[in-house]
Amino acid sequence: MDITAAALLLLALIPWMSTILTSVDTAAGGFVLREIRRTQDSQQDEIDRMKFLFEHLVPAEELHHLQHLADDAPLPYDRSYTRPYLDAELRRLAGVGLISRKPGRSFSAMGDTGDVRDHFSITDSGRTYLQILQTLRS
Repeated sequence: MDITAAALLLLALIPWMSTILTSVDTAAGGFVLREIRRTQDSQQDEIDRMKFLFEHLVPAEELHHLQHLADDAPLPYDRSYTRPYLDAELRRLAGVGLISRKPGRSFSAMGDTGDVRDHFSITDSGRTYLQILQTLRS
């Protein structure tokens, strides 16, 4: 058995040995395995909490609008069906800075039917949000 094989074997045994040992002394110094494990567990818990909050920051319908604005896909509306909820959803997205109104446009000027893209556009923050969300989900 050469030194490389011995080193690989030692590396393979470290996770199992960490349940038994509390520290390892090496030629370069020592480190505490259980403290490293606790730190990793704590960091993973924090990442999981942030991921949960980030994924639930924007409700599904608002996320749908944001994705359509990012993809330049049509986002039609009509006053009788989609408009009662659409205004509130768009106001919230604009309020958190994920979309912005186009110059000279307002909610009252939207009319009975049309395309949301004629009145709103996604911001750089909105694009960044979608990129981060896609990364978290993959």
